[in-house]
Amino acid sequence: MRMKNFLLVLAAALVQLASFAQGDSSVEFPPSSTVPTAPELKAHLSGKSFRARYADGTMVQTKFDADGGLAATAPDFYDTGRWRVENGKVCGSLRKAGDFCNDARLESGALYLRSMSGEVVRYEPQ
Repeated sequence: MRMKNFLLVLAAALVQLASFAQGDSSVEFPPSSTVPTAPELKAHLSGKSFRARYADGTMVQTKFDADGGLAATAPDFYDTGRWRVENGKVCGSLRKAGDFCNDARLESGALYLRSMSGEVVRYEPQ
């Protein structure tokens, strides 16, 4: 179940104030982060890969293909599916983990996603 919640954030899922460098976690988005429009979010994700570290230390890599394909990789786990955006949300479906729709914020080039458990995870572009 932990892995399913983990992957729901990915859409790509992926990944909340978990500072990638410091591993800090929070249930709040950074105060200076902004709610992106759907076009802004699509431009930020399309054709790019991101990585994140969850509060429990799990690392995840997420690839958002320009054609809407999604790939999520974590230790001993791999899943694929489709992604889409709404204003302030990254949504989609992964074959193993199922449907997801996560609140999203942008700040200084980083993507923050709120997981189904409420954790805010920072996704850094690769």
